Amino acid sequence: MKTITVKDMMVELAEYAIVTEDATLVDAIVALEKAQKEFDPARHRHRAILVLDRNKKVVGKISMLDVLRGLEPKYGKIKVNGVLSRTGFSS
Repeated sequence: MKTITVKDMMVELAEYAIVTEDATLVDAIVALEKAQKEFDPARHRHRAILVLDRNKKVVGKISMLDVLRGLEPKYGKIKVNGVLSRTGFSS
């Protein structure tokens, strides 16, 4: 059995969707969409956006769940068979 290392599985920082900490949610979604189109989807499924400060230091990340919460603040309280049908989203 082949040993798989963390390096074999990691996404390089240069391939991440990146925004600055003063970006809008729309900016973050656009950056994520761009990263998903530009990099090999068979190898990487971008599901996070890195947030940089003025010194280009990573200070945080935004996950897909964070994006959903930003779009629908009541996301965690919706209980409709596990989907967001009341807000116009489908499974």
